[in-house]
Amino acid sequence: MAKTLQLQFTTAGGGTASITVDAPVEPVNAAAVQQAMDAIIASNVFIASTGSFVSAKSASLIDREVTDIL
Repeated sequence: MAKTLQLQFTTAGGGTASITVDAPVEPVNAAAVQQAMDAIIASNVFIASTGSFVSAKSASLIDREVTDIL
């Protein structure tokens, strides 16, 4: 199973941008995720086509099963 943590942000232009983290540490701590998202926003390192990240929109732990066939 492959797990990812998807962080979604609202951008200055009103759009949504995502950052995906592979193999997050589990159990995922909601407070730590919120703190990390706040730090990403404050650092202003990422800028999407609709502008810089201005607020945290959501965070989701995605679990999917991958079956290699070759």
